[in-house]
Amino acid sequence: MRSLKATGALARLPPFALIMLASIAVHAEPISSGRGELQVAELLVGPTPSNPWRMDAFAPAVDVASQAAGVRTFGRLVLRAGLQPVGFRVLHDTYGAADAPAASVRRLPSGVQVDLVQDGNALIPQTRTPIAGSHPYWEFAFGVGRTWHEPGDGDWTRAALPFSLIEVNANYLHHGVLTFVFAPTGRISHVAFQVSSETCAYFKADLWGFLQAELLDVTLPDADRVVEARRAELGGRLPRRSLAQLAVDHPGADPTEFGHPAEVTPSQMSTWGVIVDGIHYSGGCPTRAGEYPFCEELVLPSYSVAKSVFGSLGLMRLEKRFPGARNQKVVDYVPECAVNGGWSGVTFGNLLDMSSGHWTSAAAYADESSVAMAKNFFDEPRHAGKIAYACGHSPRRETAGLSFVYRTSDTYVLGAALAAFVRKKMGPQADLLDDVVWPDVWRVAGLSPVADFSRRTRDDVQQPFVGFGLTLLPDDVAKLGQWLNPLSASARDLLDERMLRSALQLDATDRGLATTADGTLLYNDGFWAVRIDDLPSCDAPVFVPYMSGFGGISIALLPNGVTYYYFSDGNEFRFRRAVYAAAQIHPYCRTATASPAVMPKDPRS
Repeated sequence: MRSLKATGALARLPPFALIMLASIAVHAEPISSGRGELQVAELLVGPTPSNPWRMDAFAPAVDVASQAAGVRTFGRLVLRAGLQPVGFRVLHDTYGAADAPAASVRRLPSGVQVDLVQDGNALIPQTRTPIAGSHPYWEFAFGVGRTWHEPGDGDWTRAALPFSLIEVNANYLHHGVLTFVFAPTGRISHVAFQVSSETCAYFKADLWGFLQAELLDVTLPDADRVVEARRAELGGRLPRRSLAQLAVDHPGADPTEFGHPAEVTPSQMSTWGVIVDGIHYSGGCPTRAGEYPFCEELVLPSYSVAKSVFGSLGLMRLEKRFPGARNQKVVDYVPECAVNGGWSGVTFGNLLDMSSGHWTSAAAYADESSVAMAKNFFDEPRHAGKIAYACGHSPRRETAGLSFVYRTSDTYVLGAALAAFVRKKMGPQADLLDDVVWPDVWRVAGLSPVADFSRRTRDDVQQPFVGFGLTLLPDDVAKLGQWLNPLSASARDLLDERMLRSALQLDATDRGLATTADGTLLYNDGFWAVRIDDLPSCDAPVFVPYMSGFGGISIALLPNGVTYYYFSDGNEFRFRRAVYAAAQIHPYCRTATASPAVMPKDPRS
């Protein structure tokens, strides 16, 4: 328990603050014994403690009743940073972003505004995608929070909102939550905030403290639409149960094999889960300060999962609508590649397969992790710079379609080509994301408004990155698994079936390109696959398609109809134990016998 006195803050308070506390003591009801941290007095004064709070301080301390559903404008929350001391603790900083005491990563954006609508207890941001601003490092994105009242808080009502800090021009996310108390006539306390987890392999830090805030009375004419959309989203979510319930629903299944510490270090895990027969079994959302209180609202980065979800599914949709799209030539749509030479004969499909025939080094991930790629492609905010590097940096080494060499710059060229193809077919104002991928694919799959976003170049072109830069909720990940595994009727109707079957390893004649010397890892139409030779009841190798993202993200579409995912950031990409464990849920090959099959040992665990 950390009381105001325990932080030593009382000794440092100015006289006016002591008068305020005395007033609170006189007029407030006795403080509930259920709350040890972030009591009303602490929120009103706002002294930053020397250590982070527990995450459960941002959730109700006692059981609270739900309010009757009723739509009303809550107001405009304005956050003002820089006026209060902020706790900042670096845990890992590969590139020295926080080395300088005045580094921009150490301070939050100020003047950030979010318009909120209340529906019963739910507190819904009007905008749930990242809010661009002038801060050189961070952008805020807010999730759906809640309000509640606790005994002992007097006429103050509590509110909490999940949020994410997202690096400008990049895709990593730091997961946070904020809380405050408010009262009639627009009174509001300081806003306590805390970040205690992230999905980022190269920068990890705890941030905590207080922000000054205003709660403005504004009119939101589309409040009803915001609430209606939120209710529809909740109604369409997959049923969610704890991962432990998997053993009850499917006797013989071992939930501990999913997200096993031998494959993913627990301290590096953001969240994980299993989707079985339309049920989403969640492993939770651990942080360094306890369980994240808004696990269902945890915003997750895609990194290279976008290559599958955006690049691959996008081209599959265009191939369905405009047969022959996959075989279009890059030079006909990307003038920067045409003038650089060497790109003749390279098709959209070659780029999706990572087989453009261009590279500086064919060694695994040598081009991808090079200084040149980081400086001239990933860090470059404008389309002109990105496409100039992507088309012009690496020479043509061989005929396209022969070899796999992983290069996100090739996916960016694909995105630019697809964007030009869409404008040619659908009109000069048509947009690849807004007019094709979102309405025809992601929305049909049931993804949330959080997914209706892509990082774009910071210029008039606003080219979507395509190879990374999406945001997803855990339910979005589950929905993608449900839509693709097994294939839904709408996926078959909307996407080119030949490409879809090849990508998901449903066509034994087209396994894709080998990415390792032994051929156990494959890449086909933007999806990875691993060959596993010793699954129970199987006489032949089984190919498991999956999506993968930088740092430690895997979404495995297991051939028995089970989907397993995890988002982590310790550069761990193993999930064989989960593949074997899923055989106890549904068999992969022959009908399972009454006695459980012995799970083969993963030699890499």
